[in-house]
Amino acid sequence: MAEMRTNAEKQNSFDFIIIGAGITGINAAYRITQQFPEKSYVISDRRADIGGTWAFFKYPGIRSDSDLYTMGFAWRPWKKSTPIADGPSIAQYVEDTAREHGIDKHIRYKHDVISMNWSSRRQTWDVETLVNEKVKHTLQGKFIIGGTGFFDYKTPRAASIPGLSTFQGPVLHPQFWPNDVNYTHKNVLIIGSGATAITMLPAIAKQAHTTTMLQRSPTYIMSMSMHSLLDDFIRRWIKPEHLAYRIIAWRFTILAWLFLRPLLLRRQV
Repeated sequence: MAEMRTNAEKQNSFDFIIIGAGITGINAAYRITQQFPEKSYVISDRRADIGGTWAFFKYPGIRSDSDLYTMGFAWRPWKKSTPIADGPSIAQYVEDTAREHGIDKHIRYKHDVISMNWSSRRQTWDVETLVNEKVKHTLQGKFIIGGTGFFDYKTPRAASIPGLSTFQGPVLHPQFWPNDVNYTHKNVLIIGSGATAITMLPAIAKQAHTTTMLQRSPTYIMSMSMHSLLDDFIRRWIKPEHLAYRIIAWRFTILAWLFLRPLLLRRQV
């Protein structure tokens, strides 16, 4: 016998539940509307805005590590002439895309997913969320799409460095960068040389007295121009527009592939 549901239950029952309103979540929502237009979906995000990582992190110099022609949405390509963008620009791009396609109307902000349980009887997921950090609320969905990214927004992975806890100066983590920090004319040490550290280094060096990067393993770094005459030519002369951006995306895909072959890469730069 079919299970009867109240109107309130119907409003909280969906075909798809997407967790996260960042790039992955917005892309998943668009794909659902195109491939399964008759299906319902909702996006649950623990924060109060769209953009995920790019709306959350505020450390100096935050920008993309990959070009936006390949990292952005294929169905709404990045159209600025600079392939690498800063964090606020990417967050705005994601938000504008969501609003343009009406995806923002399906987002439930400040809904922190705290548990998921599968009901074999109903063949649905029960997704329990904490709304505004106060009220528990349950969503039901046939499919779950995870767009949470790699980061734990509340508890970043801490490095075990002997003596760091007794250091008398300020110790900052980029995940919780304070808005009022002032490192002008200070001696700054950046521990690590990953993507975050690489983007912070030049930004901090502009104001600090000295900026030193301490690394355990060397990082392969290549200096590239932020502007391409070839891409300008492609954008201007190749029509339709979506074909031009598809060609540019493929050019950057090949460039990324060349990083695995340093000898070939050196011939291209």
